[in-house]
Amino acid sequence: MTTGTSDSRTREIRTFLPWLIDMGTDEIILDRPVNRFAVEEHKTARAPQIEPHPPVPTKPALPRAGETPTGDLVSEAEALASGASTLAALAEAWHAFEIHPLKRTATRLCFLSGAQETRVLVLCDKPRSEEDPTGEVLSGKHQALAERMLAAIGLCGFSTQDTLEQVTLANFVPWRPPGNRSVIDLEARAAVPFTRRLLALLTPRAILCLGALPGQYLAGGEPAITRARGRWQAIEIEGRSFPMMTTFHPETLLKSPQSKKLAWQDLQAFRDRLNEA
Repeated sequence: MTTGTSDSRTREIRTFLPWLIDMGTDEIILDRPVNRFAVEEHKTARAPQIEPHPPVPTKPALPRAGETPTGDLVSEAEALASGASTLAALAEAWHAFEIHPLKRTATRLCFLSGAQETRVLVLCDKPRSEEDPTGEVLSGKHQALAERMLAAIGLCGFSTQDTLEQVTLANFVPWRPPGNRSVIDLEARAAVPFTRRLLALLTPRAILCLGALPGQYLAGGEPAITRARGRWQAIEIEGRSFPMMTTFHPETLLKSPQSKKLAWQDLQAFRDRLNEA
């Protein structure tokens, strides 16, 4: 390129600079002009349409490893219990209840003892560590105190040689929870069909519950023993009504001797109702 040509190009640029300034140009970056309107149209035409994300479907919670769904557990309990036509068969049905959570941790089934025909059922809530190795409903110091409680109102739960009226003893939940912890809702609900079948087979005139758990799940009673004790409830099974009263378990009385006065009031009320029957 010659010097004359360069000077001519420079004069041409200077001629157009005032016009560019009037048009609002404040800087020149590219060596070629760009049609900005064409660029915006291009971007608009090709801009992707953003669709809202559909909600992610939530999956139902799965049971933890080794855990049985509540519906399956209760259905299995109802099927096993309904097929038992004798007390011995009902005990075997408990043994066959493989999916009950407590069976995997308990040592022995602590379900039923005492007289097979009686008008009184003493229904405990669950086995403790004292009963778990032996399979008894009550044993040791619990048994000794229970015998005194029952004997005080003319009943006896253990000695067949005794002249007092015999009773049948059973546990609402017959497997000991690990560490003597409380029975949880699922474990208790699975016990209801078995206990209702027990009542249908035994047909007692009255039920004395030692602990609040049986009354809570069989008749909608209070979960706290201090509110449940001393109250009469009724359980309806196959057209029959079974009266039931709750009082303290021997374990509670051994730990809180001050409650023995209240337990004695409950036992007297139970005896009076029984004598009227």
